[in-house]
Amino acid sequence: MMWTIEERRTRRSPVQPTALRYQLEHTRERGKFEALVLADDAGLVLAAAGERGLCEELGAIAPLMGRSPMGMRLPPLLRGGEVAIRPVQLHGQELYIACIGGNVARDALLTHSTAGIERILTSN
Repeated sequence: MMWTIEERRTRRSPVQPTALRYQLEHTRERGKFEALVLADDAGLVLAAAGERGLCEELGAIAPLMGRSPMGMRLPPLLRGGEVAIRPVQLHGQELYIACIGGNVARDALLTHSTAGIERILTSN
């Protein structure tokens, strides 16, 4: 008997920035996020899914919120939305995955997205 293996990912790319964008777009769609970004420790957006201005603000605030134990005031474009930040350690570098909005599966989707990001960034 032969088993057929079905590829679960519909869009793939060997180019890391494109693969990251596809991964974030897929997670954003599933989670109903307004925006989803991967940012570095300086707040620079490395990959994003969502409206550009919103993604830039979210990326800029991600490391600050990720390091702040008490939370902080959100910039204008992010006010009124629920922001979630997850740190990602990769090759000794601190990165952040951040989203605004989302549904009840937000935490599970962010965990899943983090694993996808790690897989993409550690592949040759």
